[in-house]
Amino acid sequence: MNGYVQDVTRDAGRLVIGRYRLLEVLGEGGMGAAWRAMDERIGREVVLKQVKLPSGMDDETRAAMVARMDREGRAAGMLKHPGIITVHDQFHDRDGLPWIVMELVRGPSLDRIVKDGGPLPEAEVARIGAGICEALAAAHAAGIVHRDIKPANVLLEGDRVVVTDFGVAAVTGEATLTPYGALLGTPSYMAPEQINDHQATPASDMWSLGATLYYAVEGRPAFAGHTTAALLLAVSRSAPAPTTRAQALKPVLRDLMRRDPARRPTAGAAAVALRRIAARPAEPTKVLHRPSRASRASRGTRLKILAAVVAVAALIAVPAAYLLTRPPDHPRWNRTPVAAGQFPTGDLGSVNAMAFSPDGRTLAVCGGEDKAVRLWDVARRAPAGRPLTGHTDAVFSVAFSPDGKALASGGADGTVRLWNAAQRTATGQPLATGRVRSVAFSPDGRTLATGGEDRTARLWDAASRAPIGQALAGHTGWVWSVAFSPDGETLATGGADDSARLWDVASRSMIGKPLTGHTDTVLSVAFSPDGETLATGGVDQTVRLWDVASRAPIGRPLTGHTGEVWSVAFTPDGRTLATGGEDKTVRLWDVASRTPVGQPLTGHIEPVLSVAFSPDGRILATGGGDRTVRLWRP
Repeated sequence: MNGYVQDVTRDAGRLVIGRYRLLEVLGEGGMGAAWRAMDERIGREVVLKQVKLPSGMDDETRAAMVARMDREGRAAGMLKHPGIITVHDQFHDRDGLPWIVMELVRGPSLDRIVKDGGPLPEAEVARIGAGICEALAAAHAAGIVHRDIKPANVLLEGDRVVVTDFGVAAVTGEATLTPYGALLGTPSYMAPEQINDHQATPASDMWSLGATLYYAVEGRPAFAGHTTAALLLAVSRSAPAPTTRAQALKPVLRDLMRRDPARRPTAGAAAVALRRIAARPAEPTKVLHRPSRASRASRGTRLKILAAVVAVAALIAVPAAYLLTRPPDHPRWNRTPVAAGQFPTGDLGSVNAMAFSPDGRTLAVCGGEDKAVRLWDVARRAPAGRPLTGHTDAVFSVAFSPDGKALASGGADGTVRLWNAAQRTATGQPLATGRVRSVAFSPDGRTLATGGEDRTARLWDAASRAPIGQALAGHTGWVWSVAFSPDGETLATGGADDSARLWDVASRSMIGKPLTGHTDTVLSVAFSPDGETLATGGVDQTVRLWDVASRAPIGRPLTGHTGEVWSVAFTPDGRTLATGGEDKTVRLWDVASRTPVGQPLTGHIEPVLSVAFSPDGRILATGGGDRTVRLWRP
C-alpha cells in the first residue's frame, strides 16, 4: 500500500471521512502536509494534518511514523492552554493513516515574520518569549517536553502567541519513539545535550527558546555552519555569536543558552523576566500625522485648533450633538432596481470589485472566471468596448485614477496592471508583487497603493511604476483592503489579523496602534468624504465606524448582516453608508445616528461582494457572486 501523494494539491476538494473538506495546502514537508479544511458538520474552518508515507517504506519505519503522528495528537490534546494549539479530533483514514484536526490559527509563524520583515524590537520579542514560556510551563507541568521549539513552530495571531507541532514531544510515562542514532529536532535550535545524545528535559526546551528569541531580535541564528555536521559541532561546543541588537534581552538570552541545563531558568522564571522587559516604557515616538492636519487647519482649511483640550472638546461638542439628534431625511432607495435596471456580466463570473469613472459615465467591473476587467456604459447598461485582458488569474480589485484617464487592476496572478481607460490598452509593464487583493489611487493620482496576500501594503509611483520606499509591514495576515483619505495624507488598510491600520503616507509609518475590535478578518475599509470617519467591514458580520483623529470607535458596531461584510462605501455627501454582505443583501445606514435607512436591498441570489456610489451619489452599484451588477436609484 502506498499512502504517499506526489502532488497533494490534487486532493483539493476531497471530503475526508465524510466530514472534512480539504480546501488548500498550508504547508508540506517530508513527514506530511497541513491543509486548511472545512468541518462541514459544524461549519468551522480547521487545519487537517496528514501523514505521508513514501512507497517502499518498511513496516517498522511506517509504524514509527504513524505512532509519531498519534503521539502529536495526544500530546497537544492533553494540554488546555491559550498558548498551545488546540486539537479538536484525531482519526485514521481507510488506509490506516493518521490525521489530526487542529484549530486554524490565522497568523504567520515567527520565522515568516522575521524573514519578511527583519528583526523585531526587543519589547516585542520579550512579549512573544513570555507567551512561549507560559505555554511551555503548562506543557512541562503536564510532563511533556516539546523538543522542537523553533521560530517556525511559533504562530502569532494578533497578540496571541501559539506553540504548535508536538510531533517529536516526549511524554512522561510513554516509551520513546526515537530510533537509535536518529536526530529529532532542528539543529540550529537544539540544545547541546540533545545533540550529544542525552535525554531532552524541560531545560532543553529553554535552550531552544533562547535560540528562537535570539533569531527574532538579531534576525539571524545564534549558530552557523556550512554543513549540518559543522552546525552540530558549533552548537555542541561553541558559544552563540555575539549579539548586536539585543540589549535588555542579552542577559536573558545568556541564561537560557547556558551549556549546563541545571543553570537555565525554568519556563515560569523566564516568563517573569521577559514580561518585565516587555512592560518597559517605549521611547516616545514623534507624532507624524496629526500635526500636518493641524497645520492645514491653521491655514484656514479646517476649524482653528485651540491650545486647550477643553476648548477643543467644546468646539466639537455642538456639531456632534446636532448630527446625532437631527431627524434622518435620507432618500429611501428602491428595493428593486427598476429605475436603473441590472445587467449580467456574462463570462466574468463573480463580481469581485467595481469602480465608477470620475464622470460617472463608466463602470469598471472585475471578476474571477475570465481574468479580465470590463467597462460598461452606465446610461445604456451596455459594454463600452472590449474587455481589458492580460491577467492570468482572477482579478480582485479595480480603481480609476482621479482624472479618469488611467485604470489600475490587481489580481491573483501577483501583478498590478495599468490601463489607458480611453483606448482600453495596457500601459507599461505590470507591477510585480504578491497576490493583490486591493488597489487604490491617491486623490492627486500620483501614487498607487496595493494590498495583498504577502501581508503588506505597497506604494508605487503611478508615473514611473517604481516602488516608493519599503512595503508597509505590520499586518500579520493578508491585507484585504486599502483606501486613501481624501487629503491623500493617510492610507487605511484592513487585514486578516482582525485589525485596520492607519499609515502616514509621507513617512510610510503606522499612525498609533492598530484599530482593533473586529473578531475576524477586516475585509473592507472606506474613508468618509471629509476624512474624519473610517468605516470597516469584517468577517465577524459587523460594520464599525472609527474617529480617524483619535482612532477610537464611534459608538457600537452596526449589526444586521448575517454573513461576512465584503464591501463598504460612503455616499459623496458622507451621510449614508452602504454595506454588502455574504447574506446577499445591501444595507444602508445613517452615519450620524448609526441606524438603518429603510429595509435591506434584496435581489442578488449570491453574496454581495462589492458596492459603489456614482460620483453624484444618484446611483448605487452592487455586484455579487450571481454574475450580475445591479444599479439602484432613490
